[in-house]
Amino acid sequence: MKSFGLRLPWVVPVATLALATVGVTGTARTADASTAPRPPRGDAVVNATRSLMAPKVAAAAVAAAPTSAKLSLTGQYQNTNYKCVPTSASMSLSTFGVSVSQDTLATQMGTTAAKGTSGSQALPVVNNYADPLGYSYGFSDASTASSMMSQVSYDVGVLKRAPILGVWMEKLPWNSGMTGSKVGHAIIAYGYDSSAGTITVWDPWKATGGSHTITAAKLAADMQPGGMYKVTGHTDADLASLGDLTGDGTADVVATERATGKLWLYPGPTLDAANRRLVGTGGWNGMTELTGIGDLTGDGKSDLVAVQKSDGTLWLYPGGTNALGTRIKIGNSGWTGMKDLTGIGDLTGDGKPDLIAAKKSDGTLWLYPGASKAVGTRIKIGTGGWNGMNKLVGVKDITGDGKPDLIAVRISDGTLWVYPGASKALGTRKELGSGWGGIRSLTYTGDITGDGAPDLLGVQSNSGVMYVYAGRATGFAARQQLTSGWNG
Repeated sequence: MKSFGLRLPWVVPVATLALATVGVTGTARTADASTAPRPPRGDAVVNATRSLMAPKVAAAAVAAAPTSAKLSLTGQYQNTNYKCVPTSASMSLSTFGVSVSQDTLATQMGTTAAKGTSGSQALPVVNNYADPLGYSYGFSDASTASSMMSQVSYDVGVLKRAPILGVWMEKLPWNSGMTGSKVGHAIIAYGYDSSAGTITVWDPWKATGGSHTITAAKLAADMQPGGMYKVTGHTDADLASLGDLTGDGTADVVATERATGKLWLYPGPTLDAANRRLVGTGGWNGMTELTGIGDLTGDGKSDLVAVQKSDGTLWLYPGGTNALGTRIKIGNSGWTGMKDLTGIGDLTGDGKPDLIAAKKSDGTLWLYPGASKAVGTRIKIGTGGWNGMNKLVGVKDITGDGKPDLIAVRISDGTLWVYPGASKALGTRKELGSGWGGIRSLTYTGDITGDGAPDLLGVQSNSGVMYVYAGRATGFAARQQLTSGWNG
């Protein structure tokens, strides 16, 4: 084993597998979301992992992970010293039914013998395959046995997907004779037994790899900080707010049940699964990027837009009372090339709500002006770097200029930013808080907390717990737990 050491060309620096590298230095930037990385820092205004009070937990919406599970997997070995990330990604994507070779992924990720593969290169590539299927990868930390088991059991036992793990190769038990330190490597987890406290992994390094069983505690100790490419079961677009559909004066949300394709209405303010109502009988697992957009039909009710995965068309679903109306096509093919669709209110000043979306291929940001049962010709409002951001959400004016604003999470460090709305544009951004990387399905809704201000909803990725962040004049308050079971 002495020949391994640090001389091998696949050695990856700690930052490359642990963190994406799209970020911004300083505290303010324009709508161009790109630039150099900055390490995570302490809390600012909002910490997404802090709670105000002991919450009431409602009935779970989906079943918990089984005690043990193991995916059917065809193992692969990397065909060169430095392709551990593309090879692990190829195996992980195979659990989605996606067949793509390690060589193709290596080309798409920009993998080289000198530098291996960086997280910022790999994450957009794997999400390009996962997003259209209604799933997404995101960086997550798994530094304890409980967090490791929780996240692996969710991915493998509930979603039936294999997460990618960034580890220190020399710390793996089957490499006990290896010299050197902090040798970056990628493997996948595809099985677990929570009663035994063990995880089953596949290591693509042929000399010592293959299938191994390791304790969750040992695997957590071997992980790079933030090095898990965790899969989330709902994309940020599987949950949407349409205002008050029930007519009781409180905001409601709709969500897709992935297993059945049904669309459910969850009445506010509790959003309790026991009170949910069926508003779509099937086929909704064929839709993605669900978002409320305000009233485009002119009937006084908020409407829903969604992208059809099979052909990339954009559809408008008119809001009604406890129901949605007959859908209207408002966009031809090509919308699967966009991500993070969100309604943002009226940025164009014509009295109609508008739509914002980021282009996956180049990270540009686009504004689609609202029209009568349609969207108009798009306007570029961000020149690049928006594929380094996710969880885009249009919110009311929290910057004090009278225009609706946009919030978004930077993938590399989980910080939350607000982009002030302007006339057909966005202004210089400001950081709101940290700790948002583990939150998914961010949704801006009406008043859930009863204080008269619109609120923000988010789901903790590893637990499926939904939280509400009460709206404030300049941001959001610390979170309160609402319901559990949102990990289906």
